[in-house]
Amino acid sequence: MNILFSATERSRWRMTRCRSGFLFGYDTGVISGALPYLRDDLLVHHIAAKSRLVWTQEVIVSAAVLGAGVGSAIGGWFSDTVGRRKALLVGDVLFTLGALLMAAAGSPNALIAGRAFVGLGVGLASVTVPVYIAESAPPSVRATLVTVNVLMITTGQFVAYLVDFLCTFLPGTWRWMLGVAAVPSVLQFAGLLFLPESPKWLASKGRHEAAEQALRSLRGPDQIEADLAEMQAAAEEESKARSWALLRSPAVRGELQVGLGLQILQQLGGINTVMYYTPAILELAGLTDNRTALLVAMLPAAVNSAGTFIGMWQIDKCGRRQAVVITTVFIIMVFIVVVIFTIMCFLSMKLMLSSMAGVVITLLLLGYAFHLAEGDSPQVTPGVSTTCPAPDCAACLHQACTFCGSKDDPMMPGFCIASDQQCPAAAQGQQELQPYSSGCPSHYNWLIIGALMLYLAAFSPGMGPVPWAVNAEIYPVQLRGLGGGAAATCNWITNAVVSQTFLTLIQHLGGSGTFWLYAVIALAGAVWVYSALPETNGLSLEEVQELFNAKHGSTPGLQAGETDLEVVAA
Repeated sequence: MNILFSATERSRWRMTRCRSGFLFGYDTGVISGALPYLRDDLLVHHIAAKSRLVWTQEVIVSAAVLGAGVGSAIGGWFSDTVGRRKALLVGDVLFTLGALLMAAAGSPNALIAGRAFVGLGVGLASVTVPVYIAESAPPSVRATLVTVNVLMITTGQFVAYLVDFLCTFLPGTWRWMLGVAAVPSVLQFAGLLFLPESPKWLASKGRHEAAEQALRSLRGPDQIEADLAEMQAAAEEESKARSWALLRSPAVRGELQVGLGLQILQQLGGINTVMYYTPAILELAGLTDNRTALLVAMLPAAVNSAGTFIGMWQIDKCGRRQAVVITTVFIIMVFIVVVIFTIMCFLSMKLMLSSMAGVVITLLLLGYAFHLAEGDSPQVTPGVSTTCPAPDCAACLHQACTFCGSKDDPMMPGFCIASDQQCPAAAQGQQELQPYSSGCPSHYNWLIIGALMLYLAAFSPGMGPVPWAVNAEIYPVQLRGLGGGAAATCNWITNAVVSQTFLTLIQHLGGSGTFWLYAVIALAGAVWVYSALPETNGLSLEEVQELFNAKHGSTPGLQAGETDLEVVAA
């Protein structure tokens, strides 16, 4: 089947879907570029106490993540109750209020409150948008359309870095970065007013005439009768069972295991440590200029977006399980490695597993690059009395001190001073000194940047879109909102744990130990995915239910010709 929207409805639906993912991505990316400027402005009084600064930065990042966890927790129930479209409208209002509050924040607490409001809106959207798409699209392109949403998330992250860079030329830098997000949310609110409700949701509520009208705006005339009959039959059968009673079904429990597990694994792979803290990671690699770090950060974000596009291109051709990376093309420009994955369908390996294999390898490489850099930092000038005695830059920063190195030749020996002190001014004929407080200069910084981009290129085609595509299609309609909400909540809670602990892990384990830890987790996850994830490519939502019934077994006592839902309802 093909989607045959009218031209007007197709345009409105596509633009609104794109803006939902874009808002999601912009929020996750914009804080990364804003943090260095917040540190030098709103958080400047925390700089002397490094542990306090680190904790405050982590809270600012994780406030939106925790808000999104709450939004996704109630979002499934909310969208099941009031409808997919109304849930998105409420999310837009929350997002707009949060963006305006952040832009006007006069204290860290006000900023954190604004981040929480934005997170609530993002959480509602993260649950509702994939379900809205899945319920409105035919099986042949359903995963592609869900992945378009994920593509717009990564595009929003890239645009966030671009906006962050442009805002560095404006007064009130970080306020513009955070406040401009209100514009697309207002546009999306306006666009949603002209879109129909999900026809499957309407059918599940017994509103069959409204479902038919919505379906006519989303399908060609030849498809309406068959699709409507299938929706009505599924809705009537599933309405016999209470939502919570469905949890007695082994198939539903299997669906929840897969859906929740994929979302948890996606975050434990470390993706949002990269998206939230890219400039911080680049500072850890020795880049000290905020504007330069933002400019460089756009390239990993571009790789992430390009990889997601490849995943979108392949997911409905090769399926969720089947595909392998045939060749990887590296184009080296300055210090940046741009990776293009060309995925072909004639070899039998899972898209998700091939993505995870690449993630494990690149996380190991990223950890090794930091390991080399940590052993290659410039020495502290011997015989010079300093307030923080240390043999080299790495040991200096490990004591929460600041290393003063040559601006012209960063690998020359320098000085180690207390973090609340300034680097001494250069005397006539001497080289100007540059402070390093997050990371040290090294000969291996190019390897860190290259490994970072390889990681994103490996993650984005599979581990990025597949968890969202699978969760949008595996649950029965009675639990689709609740199941998707539970999975998204697991995603956001795990996201919050990872983002809240990343800078702390860096302090205690260093860059090498932190990324090696993520690699071990990803490797364990790959083993689980191999055994747990079935293929759902090309199946209708009703056929997906039959697949899980066959895999996990039907409810005990099921008779021949009787459906699992009928037994649960009895």
